[in-house]
Amino acid sequence: MLYQRKISSAELLSAKLELQLHHARFALVGAQAVGVAAIVALAWYQLSQVELLLWAVGMFILQLVNSMRMSRALEQESYSSHRYSLYAELLINALLTGMAWCASVYWMNTALSDEVFYLVLVVVTIISVVTVAVTCVVREIYLMLLFSTLIPIAAWLGWHFDARPFNLVMAAVLTALALLMGLVSGWMSRSFGDVVESGMEREAMTRDFAELSESLRLRNLQLQEARMQLADIATIDELTGLRNRRGANQVFDTEISRAKRSGISLAVIMIDVDHFKLYNDTYGHPAGDLVLQQVAEVLLAVTSRAGELAVRMGGEEFLLVLPGSTQGDAMSTAEAVKERILDLAIPHEASLTEKCVTVSQGVVACVPRLHTEISDLVSAADQALYASKESGRNRITLSPFSP
Repeated sequence: MLYQRKISSAELLSAKLELQLHHARFALVGAQAVGVAAIVALAWYQLSQVELLLWAVGMFILQLVNSMRMSRALEQESYSSHRYSLYAELLINALLTGMAWCASVYWMNTALSDEVFYLVLVVVTIISVVTVAVTCVVREIYLMLLFSTLIPIAAWLGWHFDARPFNLVMAAVLTALALLMGLVSGWMSRSFGDVVESGMEREAMTRDFAELSESLRLRNLQLQEARMQLADIATIDELTGLRNRRGANQVFDTEISRAKRSGISLAVIMIDVDHFKLYNDTYGHPAGDLVLQQVAEVLLAVTSRAGELAVRMGGEEFLLVLPGSTQGDAMSTAEAVKERILDLAIPHEASLTEKCVTVSQGVVACVPRLHTEISDLVSAADQALYASKESGRNRITLSPFSP
């Protein structure tokens, strides 16, 4: 289905009024001025020149005032803010203009010869016809001007059909012409209205699509941020706040590649909470979760240097990645972990090692070679951890691994 924006009648009226003001404020005044000048030239020698000039000045002032009011309405955008009052004002202006021309014809009738009088009627008729081009955007305004000019004159000519030889003919012609122009103005007004409405629909559609594009752009940014947040969530252990195994895998490759390029040592420490199953069985899983959180805090405290990483591998098993650490550095870190855990003095009456929570650790450190993989270091640290458990737990074992 094609998109189509519905334009309200009020919006359409505002657009038509704006277009009418643009066209009529100068063109209508110009057409009226030409008509006034033509009548002055025709009646110059048959009417009092002073009265004729006063009449011309009055007609010019009337049209000038109309033009100025239309220009001000455009500047103030009254066609949008006060559309209905402007519509009424334009109707009144059209009525006054039409009545002014009628009054002019009545006044000139007694002093003009038949030939000049009929020429004046032709000028007035031409003005009424040609103004359709600039006033029929809002048809009612043109009809007001047309029927307040030609119909009263036609009625007057018909009433005084015997005053001049062609009054009855002119009355019929003016009536027919008024009806014809009424029909023509309807066709032209609909054409203007279709053009205006189509333009407004295109403009509204363009604006709506621009807003939609901006909304989609913002939504896309929000989705990207959400994906990044989900990615972060997927790599973070919910319980301890440490990276999980998935998150660690993204760092492992980076750190071992950096160690290979720089020729520096890389250390890995595997850590396991001793007799943790017995702790859960004795104190309950909530207490066990609290122990894991406390252990994670210790690991975060000892991995404060740039690049160092603490990971929860799963269950009660943790891992430290220590870029730039030698075997001595790694053993010192492991000792610090052991002492801090003991300093916590978390009771563990079911432990077969101590009466408090302890950890066993496996340490490996080396300068990786080109063929060395992070899995090699993790495996060596895990074997060293196993050795710590076998030798009584709460111990630190250094792996003899050599790449």
